[in-house]
Amino acid sequence: MFAKYLFALPIALAAQDGPTLVKDIAEFAFSLYPALDESNLIFSPYSVATNLSMVYIGARGETETQMNQALHLSLNRKAIGKASFALSQSLLPSNAKNSFQLNIANAIWVDQGIFLLSDFRYAIEKQFNAKLGMINFAETGQSLDTINHWVSSQTQDFIPHLLNAEDLNTETRLVLTNAAYLQGAWTSPFNPAKTIEAPFHSMSGPSNSTEMMQQTSTFPYYENDMIQAVALPFIGGNLSFVVFLPKSESNFLPLFDDLKESWSDWLSSMTSKRIALQLPKYTLNNRFDLKKPLEQLGMEDAFDSDANFVGIDGMRDLFLNKVLHEAYISVDENGVVAAAATAAPASVKGANAHPISMVVDHPFLFFIVDLKTHAMLFMGKIEELP
Repeated sequence: MFAKYLFALPIALAAQDGPTLVKDIAEFAFSLYPALDESNLIFSPYSVATNLSMVYIGARGETETQMNQALHLSLNRKAIGKASFALSQSLLPSNAKNSFQLNIANAIWVDQGIFLLSDFRYAIEKQFNAKLGMINFAETGQSLDTINHWVSSQTQDFIPHLLNAEDLNTETRLVLTNAAYLQGAWTSPFNPAKTIEAPFHSMSGPSNSTEMMQQTSTFPYYENDMIQAVALPFIGGNLSFVVFLPKSESNFLPLFDDLKESWSDWLSSMTSKRIALQLPKYTLNNRFDLKKPLEQLGMEDAFDSDANFVGIDGMRDLFLNKVLHEAYISVDENGVVAAAATAAPASVKGANAHPISMVVDHPFLFFIVDLKTHAMLFMGKIEELP
């Protein structure tokens, strides 16, 4: 679930570990995305990868090999925890006033009858700075309430029921849970008076009318023959909401394959441009049991009797029961998740230049990204709007 940031001093990413971890998470995101079969999608590859990395440090043998390949991990086991914590610190807002609120919640819930090795416990609690919950799964109702209450409190009650009754039973020994939540205000908010009803052309079926926000301002922007891309920064740091819009609806599916190869290059190529932007308002929530998608990525042994997590408890008696993930996003005139903060846009050179038109009225991919490191926190798509 949500890691709590308790350290006041910033910790720098090791020169070689930071870019490596960011690249690994992006590769994992692009491999997991096709396995999440939803027309409208939101998930946090950063949260899922961090959560699974915690249990990975207890994996051995073929289980370790499969997890390493599925997660696209390049760092060794001892480096992952420190690098993950340092990356999380680098993503925090630079100042508190009106800054975005970011919570990435990760937890491993272990049956209280399990004895944990000291090295594993230290890594989870000190290096990942994450929740390690000891729980009595024999009392399934109480276990369910405990985990859901913790998730709800960490997500401002936007995700109140991550687990359902069928997710736990008396044989459960280990559950991974994670949730992701962001609240942030645009540095250049939209004027609600300019929001209009306009068509959105879905992948299939007729066009639907939706609320379309409008503004002309200066944003980081990139364009090539196939796509337009714009970044809408949040107040307080380097995080931005980034939209990749194919220039034609027929380019939506090929966009993903090109993006996998060009992700970092396209972000690096963004420059400030005057944009006449139209962007739909929307709210999106997805919940996944990631067991099958992860098995499709080759992580099979972790979920059956062949699992080898001897690095957790010194024995071969643990396997993953579930990997549950839920993410929520709401995009409106003020920012993400109905942020109430306001901001006065600063004047920029070239304000009188003819703006570039970008109308997001057909399927698109969206991300929440740290534009400095290219760390990907959220990934999603919109194929249709009500």
